[in-house]
Amino acid sequence: VSEEVRQQIYREKQIAGGFMEALQNGAFKAYYQPKVETDSYRVVGAEALARLEYVGRLVPPMEFVPVLERNGMVCTLDFYILEQVCKDIRGWLREGIEPVRVSVNLSRKHLANPHLCEDIMGIIGKYELESKYIELELTETVEESETDRIISFMKQMKQHQVALSIDDFGTGYSSLNLLRSF
Repeated sequence: VSEEVRQQIYREKQIAGGFMEALQNGAFKAYYQPKVETDSYRVVGAEALARLEYVGRLVPPMEFVPVLERNGMVCTLDFYILEQVCKDIRGWLREGIEPVRVSVNLSRKHLANPHLCEDIMGIIGKYELESKYIELELTETVEESETDRIISFMKQMKQHQVALSIDDFGTGYSSLNLLRSF
């Protein structure tokens, strides 16, 4: 095994092993990337991006997200970021600031959770937010076998008036027929 591979394995173990502690210590943060209307240059939304602050530096998501995906911890991170977003929106509202809609990424790993809709609505409800402030971005790389589950989830979210979008559309399995089903 090369030294490079050994270092990669060590970093992955470090990230997976320190994940819960990093969550508890607030090392994961929601950074907001604005969505700007091109005609008016007006901010019309934002995307919450998970960032990890470790030993005084920002760890790029490409270093921790794949590790968390492989270890099944990404769902915990997604809910943590959703909760942070809801907490921030509640704070802005308390200060009299009308927030834009904020999108939060959801890994396809969530599709295995039969209570996904209830879990999401529980977090939104905890902060007494209107659904109009939240958008969920589903990763585009869903597998064909997951189509029924994702369509069911999308219908449930629509009933709760939570906006949905497809993240990185066109980079994976998707087809126009699948998009039409969605």
